[in-house]
Amino acid sequence: MVLIGLTLALGLANLGKAIVALQYAARLPNLRMTVSLDYFAVMGGFWGMVFLACAVGLSHFQAWARWSTLAAVTLYQVNVWVNHLLFEASDYARQTTPRNLVLTAVLLLTFWGSLSLPAVRRAFEENKEEHQSGSAV
Repeated sequence: MVLIGLTLALGLANLGKAIVALQYAARLPNLRMTVSLDYFAVMGGFWGMVFLACAVGLSHFQAWARWSTLAAVTLYQVNVWVNHLLFEASDYARQTTPRNLVLTAVLLLTFWGSLSLPAVRRAFEENKEEHQSGSAV
């Protein structure tokens, strides 16, 4: 499933962002920025772990993973846009807004569209029912 790979990539990219932010914070403690590198490290670590957990759940067709992934992707994009609105300080950052809107729409449509397909919903529901009947034995 392509979404598992995309979710895994989001998780690893965010963990990578956290690691790089921590490295920069250690090497350049006096670097002036509009937002703290610690903030990037915490947010990257948080979203990285969330997306990795969702990827594992999706790969095992866990019923919770479908809704958790939809919530995570949506809340992640909300967080990204709050960051844009609060912390953008350059003209270049503002010029990339149309592109970022398109990327947000594509990401949300990809996840919501794919995970809302009847066949996909059925697969997660069937796995949920198998787990429930298996645990009752």
